[in-house]
Amino acid sequence: MADVIRKAKPRRGARFVCMEGGDQLPNGCYATSLKLNWVMDPNRAIMLAHMMNGEILRPDHGKPLRAVGPGMIGARSVKWLKKLIVTERPSDNWYHIYDNRVLPTMISPEVAANNPKWWTDERYAIYDLSTNSATVYPAHEEQLCLVNGPERYRAKGYAYGGGGRRITRVEISLDKGRSWRLADIEYPEDRYRAGEADLYGGRLDLTQRETCYCWCFWSLDIPVTELSGAKDLLVRAMDEAMGIQPRDMYWSVLGMMNNPWFRVTISKEGDYLRFEHPTLPAMMPGGWMERVKKAGGDLTNGYWGENIGGEDLERSVKDEVKEVIMKKEGIDRIITIDELRKHDNEKEPWFVVNGEVYDGTSFMKEHPGGAQSILSAAGMDSSDEFMAIHSETAKGMMPGYHIGSLDEASKLVLSEGEVEPEKSNEVRDTFLQSRTWTKAILESKKIVSWDTRIFTFKLEHENQTLGLPVGKHLMIRLRDPVTKEAIIRSYTPISDTSMKGRMEVLVKVYFDTPQVKGGQMTKAMEALPLGAEVDFKGPIGKFEYLGKGLCSINESRRSVKRFVMICGGSGITPIFQVFRAIMRDRNDKTKCTVLNGNRLIEDILCKEDLDDLLKGNEKRGEVLYTLTKAPDTWDGLRGRINGELVQKHCQRDEGTMILICGPEALEKSMHVALRDQGWRDEQLVFF
Repeated sequence: MADVIRKAKPRRGARFVCMEGGDQLPNGCYATSLKLNWVMDPNRAIMLAHMMNGEILRPDHGKPLRAVGPGMIGARSVKWLKKLIVTERPSDNWYHIYDNRVLPTMISPEVAANNPKWWTDERYAIYDLSTNSATVYPAHEEQLCLVNGPERYRAKGYAYGGGGRRITRVEISLDKGRSWRLADIEYPEDRYRAGEADLYGGRLDLTQRETCYCWCFWSLDIPVTELSGAKDLLVRAMDEAMGIQPRDMYWSVLGMMNNPWFRVTISKEGDYLRFEHPTLPAMMPGGWMERVKKAGGDLTNGYWGENIGGEDLERSVKDEVKEVIMKKEGIDRIITIDELRKHDNEKEPWFVVNGEVYDGTSFMKEHPGGAQSILSAAGMDSSDEFMAIHSETAKGMMPGYHIGSLDEASKLVLSEGEVEPEKSNEVRDTFLQSRTWTKAILESKKIVSWDTRIFTFKLEHENQTLGLPVGKHLMIRLRDPVTKEAIIRSYTPISDTSMKGRMEVLVKVYFDTPQVKGGQMTKAMEALPLGAEVDFKGPIGKFEYLGKGLCSINESRRSVKRFVMICGGSGITPIFQVFRAIMRDRNDKTKCTVLNGNRLIEDILCKEDLDDLLKGNEKRGEVLYTLTKAPDTWDGLRGRINGELVQKHCQRDEGTMILICGPEALEKSMHVALRDQGWRDEQLVFF
């Protein structure tokens, strides 16, 4: 970038380089700025890139041209670069001002929202990365056997500094920071400092550069007996400016740039140690921080949310009842029921949650459950469904879509109950309705194993089909017998889509244990008596298999030559529907590889059906079972499903799509592993 700016001959007084991208966002194009003296400093290595690893940039990486600022946050590396503007002041772009800032910890969301000066103060803008480290092994949900296992375990991870600063030490603690031990560090980029080299069509010369922009990798061999006696493994790093990771988080409005000690919890479960990371990447739920938060713990109490006595307990109780604000401050518009019901279409789908009105138009394409989930609620009160299904993060996004409040008369109309479909003598061919709950009767309950059941529900009449496309799922609603609160969950029936008069739902029941409370919905279903009426609604979901390699994702059609289907436990149900549709169609040339992970043989669901479908389809289909606790007589795969297993049994190409359904830990670990192997997000479908 310096070469280009030098040709422009900046005048005296020029201090910043503003960069403008070609992407159009709700608040205009994306733009930001860097200090001019950084751009001109060869040690900062700020560049304009049109290739990556010897290949032309892909569109998602900024084709045809992008900026790259090593050692800085990604927001300063503008993609789809259109303009460079030399100025005397920082960028005045909306995204430069209102994003990527760490405001002082005493500035509340209300103060920040009402006083723009906090956002325009350039001192609070983020540029260089903070010194940080993380543990990779032990991995999240990894288990270490204490019987006949290794005497030492090699913990491994990475660390990095910002602004080109070298990491000088990485330290590990097994006693909550009272004592530390030094890890070994490997610096991969040092291999290139000895001399010049040809690399990816260019000339690399680091002989005069001392800056460090790449991750370094740390490792430490730890006696297993010491791990067994510890409650957690803590990691911290220090850079050459003596910048060290703090013990605690630094709270700020946007919550960015937190770099406290990386803590992996250790729990002893029988003959195994189980490890749990604090969070998971890509906004995926899970990790001990989420667990502590859900339990009412205070993550900022200096003890990682652990209960340390009466004071912490009192604060935890307060946190537990604190509600997420879902209304936009300053919105005082009053909306009538007539106005609401005029917006029950895909053009402007409005919906109501707890008396407040929201416009879902701008979120239809990005909604994880597909646009149909929003359209199904348009013009209606969806309070029960929204509050039962959505996370605290989703609730926190709602102010951005809030447009007003229902008047009292309209609230009264909605409080009288949901709109029931008009009674008609006309018999519907399909059972499911996307905008109305429909009742089915529990006819039978088959015990598959000690914790698995097949519930058979009777539809409205004997010739009625369910009306669920292959790959879609439905919602089931029950009422808590004590609180009357709605319990709503998504399921994929295992019955054939052409079955008439009935549907079959496979459910794994999560019972209470002394350590963990069981699943609210599955326990409620287990308690259902025969003859009980249960509410259903659908179809929902962004994926649908149309046949012969054609599928639809958020109403956009894609052709696929091969599916890799990854599942664990009851996650087999949507996978089974797609696999069955392909195997039964002799004219469908789509190939399928199913990787089915379970703990024990008896945990494998639908095995007999899967094996039957393979008969005569060996050239098109393959089902691989792997067990984490396999008996000696087991001749299948052993261990957890991981990236190595996927890489061994499937080839990454443009014609392959991966379908994934299973426990959170499986989905999160596979997302990370597959992205590391080069799979793009648009090739991955999470049910």
